Amino acid sequence: MSFKTSCKVPETILNRLFPVQCLICRRIAVFSTFMCRDCFHELEIYLDTPFSFKPEETPYIREVLSAYWFTPGLQVLVHHLKYKQADFIGRWLGERMGILTLNSEFARTGCLIPVPLHRKRKRVRGYNQSEQLALGISKIWKVPIVPDLIYRQVHTTTQTQMNREERQKNVSGIFAVKRKKVIPNSCVIIDDIFTTGATTCELARTLHIAGVDEIRIFTLGTPLTREGGNFLLNSDEN
Repeated sequence: MSFKTSCKVPETILNRLFPVQCLICRRIAVFSTFMCRDCFHELEIYLDTPFSFKPEETPYIREVLSAYWFTPGLQVLVHHLKYKQADFIGRWLGERMGILTLNSEFARTGCLIPVPLHRKRKRVRGYNQSEQLALGISKIWKVPIVPDLIYRQVHTTTQTQMNREERQKNVSGIFAVKRKKVIPNSCVIIDDIFTTGATTCELARTLHIAGVDEIRIFTLGTPLTREGGNFLLNSDEN
């Protein structure tokens, strides 16, 4: 006769023995599982339209909003979200975005549409970071996500070193609407970083042609300085 025994160490004891480090500053993460309280409070809320958005070029877009400045601290979180399999960071940041805008017109939309990844990139990453943000926002707004209305039919190259004109050319015609899908009257496009907005605006154009009447864009951050016109940090809008 044999007996199986198990000893589960309480999580509080494990945290004391092996404290989780803040991804940004490497001090002990006490505010959440990946960030300390100081670094959280150093995230700079923006809640405004990115300087690079040109409304005269995209009259079908009702409004564009970015939640935070793309500071070095936020860049670390986005890097882990996109390249370190930390999908939970996206959902957590999405909840923060949702809380900041709960009483806005954005939260009264019909649905959320995360910017789709090409299947090749999604296969490598394992998930769509924009969809993870949308999951967090949806939890707060109580608005459905529609991730399968649009697909990315062209696998584009990285846009980090491209200027505005090159980015617009790079994303032209990359999205398509799936057949036999119900077209919503209104939507909010969700993405991580609004640099020139080439990708999100191209997605908005595709949705407008498909029949969506009211389109807004909501992104986690924007990498433009307060003076406008200059990029604060390099970022890849994919």
